Amino acid sequence: MMQPDHMSLLPLIELHLSWYPLMELRDVYKLIYQMVMGAEHLMPSREEYTKYLAAEFEPLQPDPTERLLEPVRPDGALYRLNLRPYKARRLGLDKLISYLLETAHVITGTKPELLAAWDEFTQLCLQGQIQQFDGVTIEQFNQWLERIEYPALHHSETYGREYRPAYRLIAAEFLHEFGLDED
Repeated sequence: MMQPDHMSLLPLIELHLSWYPLMELRDVYKLIYQMVMGAEHLMPSREEYTKYLAAEFEPLQPDPTERLLEPVRPDGALYRLNLRPYKARRLGLDKLISYLLETAHVITGTKPELLAAWDEFTQLCLQGQIQQFDGVTIEQFNQWLERIEYPALHHSETYGREYRPAYRLIAAEFLHEFGLDED
């Protein structure tokens, strides 16, 4: 994976902060983690993945007004596919599951790439280009991340409560094949 630079990471973070102004550091970290590492950490087996996704998908209320796709990488190679607007399109899960599983193999990064991207974000904050997070909070969060060795994280309670995230990561290369890039 190509490491993002200041000029490409900043607009992506600003875009997500404009959509989700209550994002906490762990939510930005989750975005950056997904940007670099993709979704591989969520892929046990096809059967387990299918069962888990179906259990989450079934009770969701379709919402055609919600954003279908949200970029996760500055280069546009990866997106969050929001499940409520997807469900509103009545496309079903069978075909989608193959694309989601394939995405886990297409977008994979390394821990050094994750650390470099997270450092870029940290520097943007310390330089005042992203002003939502203060230096002390960032340093405490960075120490915590180092202690737990930079794993995949869940969204913050605030993000979960306010924005009700229900999405999966999908590689851009599958959007056209699936007819999702026509919006």
